[in-house]
Amino acid sequence: SSFFILLPLGLIDGAMFTVASDAFAKYTREGIPAVGKGYVLEAVGGIIGGVVFTYFFIPHLTSSQTMLLLAALNLASAISMAYIAQRHQRTAGIIGAAFLLGATLFLLLPAPSQAIHRAMISSRWRGYELAFYGNSVYGNVAAIKQGEQYTFFANGLPIITAPVPDIAFSQELVHLPMLFIGEPHRCLVVSGGVGGVLREVLKYPWERVEYAELDPLLLRAVQQLPTPLTEQELGDPRVHVEYVDGRLLIRRRALQATPPRYNLIILNLPYPSTLQLNRFYTEEFFRLVKAILDDEGVVVITAPGSLTYLSPGMRSLNLSLYETLSTVFPHVRAIPGEGTNLWLASPQMQLEDFTLGEILQRWEEKRPPDVIVTEQHLRVRFDERRTAWFWKSLEELGAVARNRDLHPVGLLYGLTYWNEIFSPGLSGYFCSLARLRFVHLALPLLIIAAGLVAFQLVKKGGDSFVIPLAIATTGFGGMCFDLLIIFAFQVFYGYVYREVGLLITAFMAGLSLGGWLMSRWVEKVRGRPTLLKLEAGLIAMWVLLPLALLGLYTLAGVRGPKGLFAWGLVAPALLLLNAIGGFAVGLEFPLAGKLYSRKRGLTETAGIMYAADLAGAFLGAVTVSVALLPALGMLETCWLVALLKVGSLALVLTSGGR
Repeated sequence: SSFFILLPLGLIDGAMFTVASDAFAKYTREGIPAVGKGYVLEAVGGIIGGVVFTYFFIPHLTSSQTMLLLAALNLASAISMAYIAQRHQRTAGIIGAAFLLGATLFLLLPAPSQAIHRAMISSRWRGYELAFYGNSVYGNVAAIKQGEQYTFFANGLPIITAPVPDIAFSQELVHLPMLFIGEPHRCLVVSGGVGGVLREVLKYPWERVEYAELDPLLLRAVQQLPTPLTEQELGDPRVHVEYVDGRLLIRRRALQATPPRYNLIILNLPYPSTLQLNRFYTEEFFRLVKAILDDEGVVVITAPGSLTYLSPGMRSLNLSLYETLSTVFPHVRAIPGEGTNLWLASPQMQLEDFTLGEILQRWEEKRPPDVIVTEQHLRVRFDERRTAWFWKSLEELGAVARNRDLHPVGLLYGLTYWNEIFSPGLSGYFCSLARLRFVHLALPLLIIAAGLVAFQLVKKGGDSFVIPLAIATTGFGGMCFDLLIIFAFQVFYGYVYREVGLLITAFMAGLSLGGWLMSRWVEKVRGRPTLLKLEAGLIAMWVLLPLALLGLYTLAGVRGPKGLFAWGLVAPALLLLNAIGGFAVGLEFPLAGKLYSRKRGLTETAGIMYAADLAGAFLGAVTVSVALLPALGMLETCWLVALLKVGSLALVLTSGGR
């Protein structure tokens, strides 16, 4: 649906660049250099838009107000353009645009804009009584009311249910891992604590319970819609709420000179269906968890499960989780269940050696009051035959990859399972992606490049398709670069809802600077030799990017006081890297436009070059986040783009010309 919503806007914006480039060239009488300057001005607009969107639109305006304000700006631009139109067209254009501008400004008044906003929200939550709705720098929070029951959503995902939670799930999530823990001292709950889980945790004599929830707005919504359950949980003096991304909190704790030690860490998160969620299921994250876990402490994680049939996606997801956990923790135990599997891991507690008799004995000793878990229930959950069937089902799948920060294959397994439920036709696609290897893409790419080079040599030169193809590959690489930096930022800091605007702004700043400089130099430099140097520079950039990211990864792992300083350098370094990537991409467009225009008109040059750039960027956006990155990992994705640019360089080299 997003594609079809944005398609009309994209068509209009694409057409506007061609028309505006032609008008700008006639207005300035500069000819082809005006195309490069138009490219720069568009990038400058992107910079301004990124900053304004990040610091003004998100915190202060609703989505409807943002759309109306942008409409007003475009109408004001239309009025200014009408003044340079032919005289007989000017009056009608100005009157029409002015009328629409007046109507838009009226709708921007508080009462009409709020009415539009309420109507948009109501249509989204049609059929439900919306009790709370709000946006923060971390995302969207909503709460619906059904009778006396509240369900709280964060970015569309149900997070909290009160006052009657999923009691069976909450009690299993807490009480089953507690069977393997000695004296309880310190507990950490990451996400989804309010609404049942904290109540079960507080039935034990903990000295301190820490609860990490990223968005303060979520708990503010809970406090505005209080229930006896949530008031009891948040009112307990042992509970300390940390408004921070759970992974970032664990990283901070792990990198302290003397990390705190937790007896129990509960990761109450959905399975990895997004890159943000996947960060909580990687080998690197589990190493951070191990650093703050007591030697005989336990971490508990959930995964989709079934006691009758494990689908391929379910098996892949669970087996990858086991392979990743067992790489870090010597002791791992699965507790299969209908709907939800529990995975327990510990540095030294021999979880897998506990017999059913020992577990039942511990339950009699530890059983807290007011629980629905019974001895018979435990016999089912820890039944040896069910457990053996579960492991046999996983073994039948064969080998799966470990989930890594820079190779988030867990996302593929999560999407495979998601599509098995909601879109079965696509589940096979993600299964096949999990088997994709670098050579499967590199070899066809080399064959295609060699074929095009041979065609060029037979043709004896010409650039009818070479220059647009070079720009398309640069656009593809530029989008890949931007997305990889955003993903790296997400790995380090966890949230990009607001910061993505700054990261894109940094890229556009570099893009505009590169385009501006080349627009000034384009009449002075030698065309094709300079283009060859730029192509070689882009290849070098893609070879060096993985080294830069690995260096930042190492820098972020420094412990003690120096670690705080090192950690403070990571975000500026990522912004600088993105600006450098944008600069390298921006240098090429004006020069390519000059070369392509030698045998073509200005309008055709502007349209073809811009279309090639955006087509490459579109393919990069579509393929990187849901295909290349999770299937190949960051390192091999960079190599693949470098190989793509090698092919582009070879084509430019053999195309002839000056």
